[in-house]
Amino acid sequence: MIAHKSIKYSNILETAKELFWQHGFKRISIEEICKQSSVSKMTFYKYFPNKTEVAKLLLNMIWEDVMNEFSQIILSDLTIEDKIRKSILLELKTSDKLSIVFINDIFQNREEQLVQLIDHYKKEGTTMLFGLLTNAQDEKIIRSDIKVDFIMYQVSRIFDTLKDEALLSQYGSLKEFALENINFLLYGLIPKR
Repeated sequence: MIAHKSIKYSNILETAKELFWQHGFKRISIEEICKQSSVSKMTFYKYFPNKTEVAKLLLNMIWEDVMNEFSQIILSDLTIEDKIRKSILLELKTSDKLSIVFINDIFQNREEQLVQLIDHYKKEGTTMLFGLLTNAQDEKIIRSDIKVDFIMYQVSRIFDTLKDEALLSQYGSLKEFALENINFLLYGLIPKR
């Protein structure tokens, strides 16, 4: 997962990820990252100007993996129905790579650079999802009596729930939270048959 500039570089990234995921972004200091990864502050600053750049790199790495997988799904010879199914499974897989504590901390403390980065990812993913849903509607895989714009609006509201600390505290992981959102979006209030 980590690009190999050096072992120390990799250690900084892995340690920062572990600490951010466990304690959030704001509470963790560069000193803690250095201590846990057994590197000096000078070594840290050799690779990163600040901890925000470390967090941005971690998010970029995760997003790059997701977009590569999503592109493979979209460009594959699978049916639209299978593409939707695999895209949903990809969202679950992605939510497993992130920490609810980390994401919540970013939104609660308005870490602007990180919020902007997540918003950029959201827009990029939304564009691809819109195309997939439009194709699915054209092929009668999903209901044609619901506008794709409405579906996209509901999907965008899911991102807003990431800012709700009380709601997020009811879930043990982002994967659990994502699964609940996906089930509600796909099946609504009617029990699955």
